[in-house]
Amino acid sequence: MAFVDGHQPGLFWQSLMGNNSDGIGGNCHRYDVVGEGTPHRWFLVDYGVKFRHGGRGYAVEFASPEGLLARRSDGQVEGGGPIPDGLVLTHAHEDHIGAIRHLLDMGYRVPPVYASAFTAAMLNKSLADAGIARDRWPEMTIVRNGEVVALADARVEFVAVDHMPGATALAIRSEQGCVFHSGDYRFDATLPLGERADPERLRALGKEGIDMVVADSTSAPNRQDPVAEADIQRNLSRLMAANTGRPLIAGILGSQLDRLVSLGRAAHDNGRALAVSGRSLAANVAAAGMAGLDVAAAAGTPILTAAEARALPPGQVLMVTTGAFAQANSGLMRAANRQPGALEITPDTTVIVAQRDIPSSRAAQAAMVAKLERLGARVITAEAAEAQGFGPIHQSGHAVERDVRLMYTLLRPKGLAVPIHGDHRQIQANSRLARSLGIPSMVLDRNGTVIRVGRDGVSVAGAEAVSRVGARERTDGVKQLPRAPRGQGRDSHFAVPAYSYDGLDATGTIVLKPDFCRSPDPLRPKRSNAPEITVTTLAGRRER
Repeated sequence: MAFVDGHQPGLFWQSLMGNNSDGIGGNCHRYDVVGEGTPHRWFLVDYGVKFRHGGRGYAVEFASPEGLLARRSDGQVEGGGPIPDGLVLTHAHEDHIGAIRHLLDMGYRVPPVYASAFTAAMLNKSLADAGIARDRWPEMTIVRNGEVVALADARVEFVAVDHMPGATALAIRSEQGCVFHSGDYRFDATLPLGERADPERLRALGKEGIDMVVADSTSAPNRQDPVAEADIQRNLSRLMAANTGRPLIAGILGSQLDRLVSLGRAAHDNGRALAVSGRSLAANVAAAGMAGLDVAAAAGTPILTAAEARALPPGQVLMVTTGAFAQANSGLMRAANRQPGALEITPDTTVIVAQRDIPSSRAAQAAMVAKLERLGARVITAEAAEAQGFGPIHQSGHAVERDVRLMYTLLRPKGLAVPIHGDHRQIQANSRLARSLGIPSMVLDRNGTVIRVGRDGVSVAGAEAVSRVGARERTDGVKQLPRAPRGQGRDSHFAVPAYSYDGLDATGTIVLKPDFCRSPDPLRPKRSNAPEITVTTLAGRRER
């Protein structure tokens, strides 16, 4: 980073991607630490993808690794720069970890990864699904909440937040100052899986001294009181009671395991068995188990496979599958399209979509709902559930206005609040909330701005041009068609693709380097259904 070399000492932050004018995603941040008379060292926080935008044909886009990471055959970053000390992951959503498999596919070396147990398990699954050879995987270290990682002359504490299993914020301290990096968060003590946010620990961090908060903005404009997951569970139970005797299918996001628990508890209340359909959701439940999270125990009922559920009367089962955002190969979409091996939709089936739509998926979800209704299903979306008097069956995983105010009140940063992870409207709303509490705030309208935290305060050090990579699926190779575990239905729809990569400008609209990198092998290694992974804890123990 040009604004660090030869600069006065400080803790420097830069958003490489995430503050995008064209939509949310691709989160990737850089932290550089410069001490008194010492060369700077640095590390990355998150490396996610932004899903396709504008119909340009890219599966995903992400921050360019050029100038950041070394190739596998090289010992240093192109241009002679230092190699990052590590990559810290806040949680396991694709917009925070989804680029890592592409970086490895492009031939880059990913530095040692530090993550919670569930995030590490989900990353392992992602790399295995992508067919990445095991010897290319980065070293992974599991960090528990409250533990501190020494990186680049800084101390990075993992701090539990409420968002998804294993989600963490980061308190990053150096001799020059402290930055609190929120990751994605909300406040909901009723979420059933993992550790919950501790307001007293957040308050203590604030009293220790925080100079800058880098804060999630996604739901900051929402002034409504958030709905607790426990209330969502009760509303789902009422909805199921109103559909007694009918076959029930619920569509969620594959990583939405807290909602799976709520659905399971509601099913148990109504005398229904809980079953999951689809390799992705079943594998995520297994990944949770590898991380010490027992989803079935939290739900209070066994989790059956689709094959096991077929032995029961349809009116006594809740079948949960993927497809809340109408993803192309999800369980609900396959059912709507009547693909071979998909769940059967009959005229007496009720389908629950336990997730609000978002702008990028609204049209696809509406089309999916229309197809399901043409097959005779009664479809109850999150919006319809409220209109029909059942109450909310979904709540955003991001901080609404009340949560944002609480976080700033607990942390009380001395220098600056920097809203991230949102469009301009969302970031502006977050900034207004900070200023209303007497906290100076900076609205960044682009990625690449460098902010310095030092003993003399917080200031803008400059701005650098950043770029993206667009991943296009190749059509010149033969895909592997892996098999699903026994009893979990067909998996032939899920192939391991190969990609070509284009270098794009900071907005993703101009191609700077067409086809500058390609997957090395059109025919990828067949992925493993259940890879045995060994990781290291900070205490040096080996865990499987």
